Parts: sequence; structure tokens; C-alpha cells
Amino acid sequence: MRPAPAARAAPAPWARTGLLLLAAATATLAIVSRGRWSDALIDSGREWIVPDALSRGALLYRDVVYWFGPFTPYFHAAMFRLFGSGFGTLVVAGALACAAIVAALFFALQRVTGRREAALWCAFAIPSLLFMPNAGGALLGMGYRIWHAAFFALLTVTLATGAPRREGSVLRPVLAGVAAGLAGLCRTEWGAAALAAGLHAAFWRPRATRRGVADAVVLGVAFLAVFGGGIAAFAAAAGPRAVFDEGHLLFSRLPAETRNFLVHFSGVRDWPRGLAELVYSLAMWCGAFYLVETLALGKDALRRRAATLAGIVVVLAAAALAGGAGGSVLWSAGPAVSLLALAAGLARGRGGRAAALGAFGFLGLVLCYRRLFHIGDSAYTGPPLLFAFVSAAGLLRLRVLRIASGLARERVRTAFAVLLVFATVAAFAGRLARFASWEASPIAGTHGFLTDRAEVAREIEGLAQSIRAATPPGSGLVVFPEGELLNFLSGQPNPIRHMLYLPGYLTDDNEEEVLRELEAHPPGAVVLWRRPLSEYHRALFGYDYGKKIRAWIDRHYAISGYRAPGAPERTNPRFEWGPRRPGAAS
Repeated sequence: MRPAPAARAAPAPWARTGLLLLAAATATLAIVSRGRWSDALIDSGREWIVPDALSRGALLYRDVVYWFGPFTPYFHAAMFRLFGSGFGTLVVAGALACAAIVAALFFALQRVTGRREAALWCAFAIPSLLFMPNAGGALLGMGYRIWHAAFFALLTVTLATGAPRREGSVLRPVLAGVAAGLAGLCRTEWGAAALAAGLHAAFWRPRATRRGVADAVVLGVAFLAVFGGGIAAFAAAAGPRAVFDEGHLLFSRLPAETRNFLVHFSGVRDWPRGLAELVYSLAMWCGAFYLVETLALGKDALRRRAATLAGIVVVLAAAALAGGAGGSVLWSAGPAVSLLALAAGLARGRGGRAAALGAFGFLGLVLCYRRLFHIGDSAYTGPPLLFAFVSAAGLLRLRVLRIASGLARERVRTAFAVLLVFATVAAFAGRLARFASWEASPIAGTHGFLTDRAEVAREIEGLAQSIRAATPPGSGLVVFPEGELLNFLSGQPNPIRHMLYLPGYLTDDNEEEVLRELEAHPPGAVVLWRRPLSEYHRALFGYDYGKKIRAWIDRHYAISGYRAPGAPERTNPRFEWGPRRPGAAS
């Protein structure tokens, strides 16, 4: 007969107090940062316009060209049906995702460290990652589908490394495979990485090789059922070309502009300084924890370790001289920490904690491909850092376990906890100061969830009013190369399948197809946003790419530069726009 589980001890008073303080700090940060989470014109409108179309009956891929998996837009479409289509609903969805991610992170951390440490690392992650500015956070911005994928990837490894409640049960590997499949339905590459990590975790957790093989097979089959079945269903409904060629879900026919952007954004072109930043960041974090550990162990340890501490200072100085002490030093150690966790997990042999540490380290290393060097506050960097946080927590636990004396071990563990508390307080203070210092004028119609500089905000509002006044309801609006916020503010939908016109989305190969869609469904008005796009090697729409479409626009639309009422004249106006010419023929 199985013994009854021991009752879990009630939370200590300090834990309840800390939770209340964390909740208050998070609420304060949310209030201060409101409207500053994402750029008003870049990508934010894209995150609205796709699920808005789906909530009105469109089918993804067939009616809306989309490059990623279907989970995120359909989740947001369901939220729109429940709460209404708008940026407020997107923020509610983002808040729900944040809560789910923190919960998943907490359980993932408990696979590699203690409960207290898991709580402290989660607290540190809230201001550091979830409230990352420059569209890097999870509340509103271009990273929704990556944050959702990160949630499912955390679940994959957590489930795969948990011991079954009864011998022979396959529930955990099945659920892990389902989670990996859902990660793939957010972004294909995240699903592939989650599958690889889950297979490793499922195989490496049990001591018996046969059991590990069986769990890995079950996980893989569950993944194929969810991911393969989901993609096959959309391929059948929307057509293989729309899913695989236009949607690139299996990375077929990726445009050269997209490949160039991936290389540009990764930072590998400046790899010498990137390596210097990585070394500087790693030495900085390791030095901080090593110094705290040394002080916790006493004066004798300080004397013994003086040479090592001096060596860390030398490494920091050398990395700084090589250009590593720039503005991207807080998170640049993420790939290195993940690599160390992967190596440590493999070196410790089979077992649940070793499997989890290795799998989380693998995810943190592989999924930082978007930003391998110069990792700062920006889009795409936060979700991979979740796994670096788990990796760091696991490595610190191994460090504490190396201390022979139980009393000294507890002192060091407590000292590490205190350092995390100070880091969390500093992170909240830094985020509050940064958000509070930004000039942010609310854009009317977004309920304060999108802001910009006062001049730009008034210009966006005035342009939307002009579009509403000059076009009949439902006549449509297309904004080149992006800026779907204007569709939202003017109440005009985009009438064609292709809704984003950045280089890569609009190429020499598909320009004729986009032009045919415009001719078949000409919008009531067109807006041209003069946004430089040098990171794609195609700087300006209508001049460096999209020339045929620009010529068609000039023939059929009364295009002129827009100036907000009372604003000074500009040599190069930010926006050009115009309604369709009366009687214009396609």
C-alpha cells in the first residue's frame, strides 16, 4: 500500500510578504510601462490584422498569407471573438501568456533546483524578460508566437523529465509530445528544437535504457500526430502551395532578403566584438556569484581564492579592451551558460535532473540563433533567455552541492538567494526608470496601449481621420510596407491576401501576384510609409523593390505627402497617401 504523501509545509511569512511585494512591483511596472511595450507602426498592427481577419471568417494561409504556425493567430482570433477586436484584447492575451509562462518557468526550474531558488529566478525573469522594451516583452509586440512556443517548450522538457505516477504510464511522454507539437504550430523551428530536447530528456531520465527508448518513441509519435496533423489539415484546406511555399512552414524557398536579415540581426558579422561581449558577460556573472560564494564561506576562502578573483578581473579587463564592455553585456552570456548546462547535464549521466539540465541547456543554446551575439533588449531575445535562466539555476545548484559542509552549503545557498533578490530589485528599478523616461504620447483609438512621440502620434491620428473622411466604409486600405495600425484606426480592412510588404514578404518573384490581387480588389486608399529597410538590403519600397506596384499606385491613386494640421513642412514627409482616382481602371 502506497504511503500517504507528506503534507506540504505552509509558506513562511517572508515568502508571503515577498509574493505581495512582487505583485505590487509588477503592477506598478505594468502601469508605468503601459503603451511603451511595442512600436506603434512596426509589427504591432500585424499582430492585430491577421487574427482580426480570422475572427471574421478568413482561413489562414488561403485568405491571409502568413509565414508561421497557426496557433498564435487562432488563439488571438478566439480572444477577439470573446472580448472584441483591438489592442486591449491583445494585451489581455499577452497578460494571460505571461502568467502561463511564469508558471511553466517555475515548474521547469524545479526540475534543476530548489523551490526557493525557482521562485527567485521567476521573480527576476518578470522585469528582465517579460517587460523587456523595444517589442521584446510578451505583453504586446512582434514576439507573441515565440513566447507561446517558449511556453510549450518549457512544458515539453518539464513533462519529459518527470517521473510517472505509476510504473509503465505513458501519460507524461504523450503530453510532452503534444506540447512539442504545439510549439511547432507556433513556430516550426521551435517545435523541432522542443522535439529534440524532449527526446533527449525522455531517453535520459530513466535509468533503464529500454524504458527511455519507449518514452522517446511515444513522445515522437505524439509530436508527429499534433504537428503533422495540424499542418496537414491546413494544407488540405488552404492548399499545399499556400502552406509550404507562401507560408514557408518547412523553410522551403526562403527569400534572399529574409536570409540576409537573419544574418544581419544575429550579430555574427561583428563576431569578434560579439565574442568579447559574451566573454565579458560570462565573466561578470560568474565573478559576481563567485565573489558572493567566497564571502559566504569566510575570510579563509577569500585568501585562498584571491588569485582566482584577480584572474576574473583580468579577463573582464581583457574583454573590455576587446570591445566587450558595451551596452549588451547583461544577457550576452546566455548562449555560453546554456552550453555549460548542456555539457554538465551530459557529464552527470542518466537521471531526471541531469536530463532536464542538458535539455534546457540545449534549448537555450539552439534557440538563440536569432540573436547569437550582442544580446540586448530587443525582439526575439527574451524567450531563449528563459532557458538560459533555467540553465544558470541548475549550474548554481551543482556549485552549491560541491560544498562538503552542510552549514557552509546553506550559507552559500542563502547568499545566492540574497544576490538574486538584489538583482530583481535592480531589474525592477531599471525598467521603471527606463519606461518612465520615454516620451510617450497615447495614440487616440488604441486606449493608451500604443504610444509614440507626440509629433508622430498626432500625425498617425490625423492621417487615419483623413482616410476615414475620404473613403467609403469597407472600401479598403493597403499600407506599404507596413503600418497596419492605420487599418485599425481608419476602420478599413486590407482587401488582399498579402498584408505585409517588407522585403522578403514582397519579392521580385511574387510582385506580379501581389499586383494582380491589387488589380482584382483595389483598395479605397493607399498609404506609403517612408521607412528605410537597409537591414534587408532593400532600403525603400517603390525605389529599391516593389517598383511595379509603385508605378501602378501612381497611375490609380492621387498620391501626395501628408502633413498633420499645424505641423511644419517636411522635405521628405513620413507618409504619402491618396484615395483612388475617380473612374480609375485596373
